[in-house]
This record gives sequence, structure tokens and C-alpha cells, in this order.
Amino acid sequence: MTPTERKAYAQRMFEQEPAAFPEAHRASILQGQVLPGMAPFEARLAGGAFTYKVKADPAKWPPHTNPLDVMWRQSIEPDNSEIVMTFVNNTQFPGEPTWVFRVYFERGKATRIEKLRVEP
Repeated sequence: MTPTERKAYAQRMFEQEPAAFPEAHRASILQGQVLPGMAPFEARLAGGAFTYKVKADPAKWPPHTNPLDVMWRQSIEPDNSEIVMTFVNNTQFPGEPTWVFRVYFERGKATRIEKLRVEP
């Protein structure tokens, strides 16, 4: 998905599910920047394509649950699942080169954004 397509998709999602996207996050999502406090789906809209690692909360999720279901559910029912998303984009850190960066989530919200390396 191109940045233009990603923005258009995000705007459609804002219209379809306004309660799921706080006003405080919308401009950053459209600018391609993941912020602390965003849910995984918001981070996906902001950051674009990603890889992920999910350790589902065993108190809530049965074994072999689709990890994407666990991630997206955090927007409305956060739990103790351990989620890490890794992105590569040139919008997260304005004025800097393209970075590979990782976002860590606790209780369904981004808590830490870690720069990993500059992408050649």
C-alpha cells in the first residue's frame, strides 16, 4: 500500500469507526507517525506494512488464536497480550532517513518505540 493509499484507508476507517480513533491520534496517523498510546491497529495505519510477534494473554485467548485477531482486539478490549510490531518507513522520524523501528505494546497501547537501524 502506498502512503497515499494508506492515508485514504485511514480516513475511511475514521469515518466508519470514529470511536476507535481518538482525535489526538488522527493527524499523526495521517502523517505516518506511530505515537505512544496508540493501539496496534492505529500503529498499523500510521506505520504501514509491518512484521509482528504476539504472545496472546492465556487468560483471555485460547491456544492457536490468530495473532492478528489478538492485535486488532486491543483497540476495544485491551488485555495482557505481549505485542511487538516492526515497521520500515521514512515518515516516523521527520527529517531523518528511512528507519527500521519496533513498537512495544502493553495493555493494548504503544509504550515504547525503538529505532533499530537505518535502511540503506
